[in-house]
Amino acid sequence: MRMLPMISMLRRRSVGYVVVAVLGATLHGCGVNEIEIPELSGPSERAESLIITATPDLLVADGRSFAVVRATFRDRNAEPLRGRAIAFHTADETGRFASIGTLSSDVAVTDGNGIAQIIYTAPPRTDATANQTVLVQARAIGNDFNGQEGGLYREARIELRSAEPRLFPLNPTNDPPKCFFIVEAPLGLRAPVTVLFQTTSSDGDGTIVRYEWRFSDDPNPTLPGTYSPDTAHVYRQAGTWRVTHTVTDDDGGQSSCFVDLDIS
Repeated sequence: MRMLPMISMLRRRSVGYVVVAVLGATLHGCGVNEIEIPELSGPSERAESLIITATPDLLVADGRSFAVVRATFRDRNAEPLRGRAIAFHTADETGRFASIGTLSSDVAVTDGNGIAQIIYTAPPRTDATANQTVLVQARAIGNDFNGQEGGLYREARIELRSAEPRLFPLNPTNDPPKCFFIVEAPLGLRAPVTVLFQTTSSDGDGTIVRYEWRFSDDPNPTLPGTYSPDTAHVYRQAGTWRVTHTVTDDDGGQSSCFVDLDIS
């Protein structure tokens, strides 16, 4: 009578073993061992690198200070690429092409060390009257601008400091200049129309060294204005637009005057 529970227990255990064996066979039939692992993608066929530097990276906007700009071009093995043409240009701090200062050349060819070198000269004080940033950008010239590397620009950032505080310190006894200008609209004020502006400003105890114009319809009013005694501006939209003229003398004195034009 006492042997029956033991037999029953053995039967339950054997049934359990059978279930495990069947479950393992079922999983094997479902293809657990047939998972395909994707291959790793290899490196790009072209791994050329272009590094651009500017020394020094802080200049005074006096029309004379300069920086040496070097573009180093290497292949995927970090070996220098010789005889490759590199294109250079300047841009504002947002990356938009702009003429800020001058480059000794727009294109330079890499030497035996893979280096193409040009000179960047800061703009004169009349073109850079506030601290700003200029980008010198470069790219390798290839057969396809949209290629893997050919269409990508690299850049060096240069800080420009205004020369005016140094060249024209404020004179406490200075009389500021007098600001006036004439508006000429021979074709009327109906858009689109070109309007001419001519300064008649003067400085009784010195010389005017900078003439600046700003136009309220400019889509980028924060960018530097136009610098010249006389200028022209094209109005493309109707509205009331303000023209502001600012003059600076050789002692640092400034005066401004403006007029509102009704463009129909």
